[in-house]
Amino acid sequence: MVRWSILPADCIPNSCIINIYEEGDCIPPHIDHHDFVRPFCTVSFMSTSNILFGREIDILGPGEFRGSVEIPLPVGSVLILKGNGADLAKHCIPGVPHRRISVTLRRMDDNKVPHGFQPDLELEELRPY
Repeated sequence: MVRWSILPADCIPNSCIINIYEEGDCIPPHIDHHDFVRPFCTVSFMSTSNILFGREIDILGPGEFRGSVEIPLPVGSVLILKGNGADLAKHCIPGVPHRRISVTLRRMDDNKVPHGFQPDLELEELRPY
């Protein structure tokens, strides 16, 4: 992703979240913790879904939200979150109509790594192709 200029070299991910959604699953409105460096990215797999953004997001019911902006996340898309979209606006995934997987890649700020954290040496030795 750095080679393709999707992420800057100082944001090489060192953490990953894999979300597996069944039909109707959602992620409620939130702002990702600021211990993670901006930008970060989410890759979508298996089915298209929407993401909502807004300074305030209304919760209408289970898995139903209303925000200021709605963006489709097609299969294979990469969403980059940075600036106001990552720091000020909340975002959420409404109940998905079909099974879906997303992979979010982020870098934790080196100064915020938990006390006593020991990286996995096998993973540390991985190098890009």
